[in-house]
Amino acid sequence: MQAIRKRNPFTFQSEDHPNREEVLDEQEQAELVDRIKEHNVSSNKQNRITLQLMLGLSCTLHVIYMLSDRTTPLFVIFPPSPEAGRANAPLDMSGILAYVAILIHVNLSLIVHPWNVVVAGRVIRAIGFLETFAWSAAAPSLSLYSGRAWQTTVWWCIPGFLTYVVYAVHGWIRKADEDVSELEKLKYRAPGA
Repeated sequence: MQAIRKRNPFTFQSEDHPNREEVLDEQEQAELVDRIKEHNVSSNKQNRITLQLMLGLSCTLHVIYMLSDRTTPLFVIFPPSPEAGRANAPLDMSGILAYVAILIHVNLSLIVHPWNVVVAGRVIRAIGFLETFAWSAAAPSLSLYSGRAWQTTVWWCIPGFLTYVVYAVHGWIRKADEDVSELEKLKYRAPGA
């Protein structure tokens, strides 16, 4: 006669009560996973809205810069030294660089929240992070090469900094989505739990 083996379902210790072990049935697992999914979706939505606000404010500053006399806005907060001379002048191609910075902001906005934008019958898609990093490095490199004031160089570093922030948060969002899908795969069957 074969020995009857007792079935031991998966148990875990609750964080609230470390001495008590809990076994979740299929319905409790589904409810827990659904709660985690809802929390993940709301967290991702909040992160995307925050990124869009940051990008919108920065893009607005770059548009104002492009339409103004093109002196670095950081000169208002950190006044330049009067003896610096040419170092306080705007970059020679600052209009083109401001336009590129605005396009970088639009690209990052498409990465954060991919809309189906159609212009002249063609779908507009965002370029990748590597290309965006390369484009955002052009202006600070030119500023350093031409010996401009540190305020000018920092001003032109803003698109690169925002590209890094969007890259990091986008990675967190993708990792959280992968974790939730992995959690769904870990469901177990525990009849009678």
